[in-house]
Amino acid sequence: MSLQRRYLLNREAQAVDAATREVELPRQGLLSGIGLRLECTNGATSGTEILIDAIDRVEVIANGSEVLFSLEGVELYKWNWVWQRSRPPQLRTMVAAAVQELFLIIPFGRKIGDKELYLDLARFQRVTLRVQHSPTISATTFATATFTISAILFEFEPGTPGLASRGRLRTTQVRAFTSAASGEEVFELPRQNPHTAYLVYAREAAIEDGVDISIVEVREDDGRVIPFTARWLDLQMQNEMDLDLTAIEEGIALLTDAGTFDTLVSRIQSIQLALLEDAAAADAVTPQLTVGVVAADRVTVSILETDEDGTTAASALATALYRIYWMAKGIGIGNAVLIPMWDPEELSSAYPAPAKSKVQLALTQAAAGATTRVSVQELVA
Repeated sequence: MSLQRRYLLNREAQAVDAATREVELPRQGLLSGIGLRLECTNGATSGTEILIDAIDRVEVIANGSEVLFSLEGVELYKWNWVWQRSRPPQLRTMVAAAVQELFLIIPFGRKIGDKELYLDLARFQRVTLRVQHSPTISATTFATATFTISAILFEFEPGTPGLASRGRLRTTQVRAFTSAASGEEVFELPRQNPHTAYLVYAREAAIEDGVDISIVEVREDDGRVIPFTARWLDLQMQNEMDLDLTAIEEGIALLTDAGTFDTLVSRIQSIQLALLEDAAAADAVTPQLTVGVVAADRVTVSILETDEDGTTAASALATALYRIYWMAKGIGIGNAVLIPMWDPEELSSAYPAPAKSKVQLALTQAAAGATTRVSVQELVA
């Protein structure tokens, strides 16, 4: 076996809820990537916060200040849709005292096990992994001191046949803002290394994708050359096709009538709901579950408790919490689009940003309020 798997952290619970866990990587080794398995226990009443939202930022830093990798939690989740070409493995649940779980990768190549692109740890004096976290602590969100980190190193054995280093991939956030009602957000991109892709995340709760940010465009020399332009909705469909994605999110909700949950998929095409209820002859009421409202990626449920004797007048909207298993299908990467700037099969095809006088990304804004994050992936020699 040429690719070794070993633990850097093994289910380490964090005593401080809002903190940054920093751990040093080995001084030598050819690192293909890092796997993160994150866990957090829901509160005593429910778990209304999603584990993704408890992850502030994940970074890999060399020599104290050189950024090798840096993304906010939600960006890392969306990039994992690209790298894994599917929904990252996770257990998403609102059930009281249940453990939410999520597995994410930090790759330094096109995939874990890429024999051409990887991180040579010996080139740096010190490399550290940083996981910044801040779960909300309450009876209805997360329990204190339960955020747990497992970090797995995927390294090549020395002398692995076929290794031929051609560099590594570097993925970092380059812009963070909230969309305005109109106009363009135009900003310059770094040009130290060739670019392989950009990812734009834009989400406003219960607002359809493509509303707040409608067009994405790469510009050279202040727009004199435009190598890439696309409407958000067009590109989202193209991403689904190019990455062969099945855009499905699923989870377990704990809701009463008129309760809501956010699916995190774009433009819901179908929803499946199943209410957990062990019916018995002595039951006073029978709950009936339907979809009440679909607003972009947010679903409102309707739960009617029907009186057992069939008397409609005795029926009422539910006030008790019910466990609901759900699945929602959307389009592409929910709330995000990938702008591809190379053919991954041909390393030399990476966009030659260093040869350009100026490279900008222009985002056309059509509505205010979207949390927007932009990240770039570079090919570093």
